[in-house]
Amino acid sequence: MWISKLVLNPRSRAARRDLANPYEMHRTLSRAVSEALKEGRERLLWRQEPSRTTELPVVLVQTLTEPDWSVLEEDYAEIFPPKAFEPTFQPGQVFRFRLKANPSKRLAATGKRIALKTWLEKVGWLERRLQEGGFRLLEREEGPAVRILQDTFWEVRRKEGRVQVQVVLFEGRLEVQDPEKAKATLARGIGPGKALGLGLLSLAR
Repeated sequence: MWISKLVLNPRSRAARRDLANPYEMHRTLSRAVSEALKEGRERLLWRQEPSRTTELPVVLVQTLTEPDWSVLEEDYAEIFPPKAFEPTFQPGQVFRFRLKANPSKRLAATGKRIALKTWLEKVGWLERRLQEGGFRLLEREEGPAVRILQDTFWEVRRKEGRVQVQVVLFEGRLEVQDPEKAKATLARGIGPGKALGLGLLSLAR
């Protein structure tokens, strides 16, 4: 896998367009791994990092193949060289994590996806997704070792009109339980909304 860091240039017309619409951002970033995507060898994940209004916007991109960022406009962003990494997990390893996701559920009657409302519902969704993916959310005295740093709704333009998507930024600590599942989860991401820049699970010791 490869991790890239892009510091977008707000003076770039293309960058401003993408910052205003995550689908456009996804389309732009996909150009760097277009062949691998066509061949079904790629799962592109990305996340715009939280920042202050005075800071330049930063986007992290994870790909399964080495990206070619020369396809982007010259003034689009400052691009740090992609870093290759091949995670090797062991049961019991503990990591700090960050995940921007869409905690939601699909109604059986209509098939419509709806947002979860309470803190317990959102953290419960996270616990289940991590457990399915080979991790365990750690506990502390007052409860799960997780914080919600952002909880908002995005209004996203689609062909059928504008829709609202709940976006929650989680940070916390987790433990590896199943190394193979954990590695697969890292590669494919967590939850819906990958084209919106959701689902990228970042780990640090």
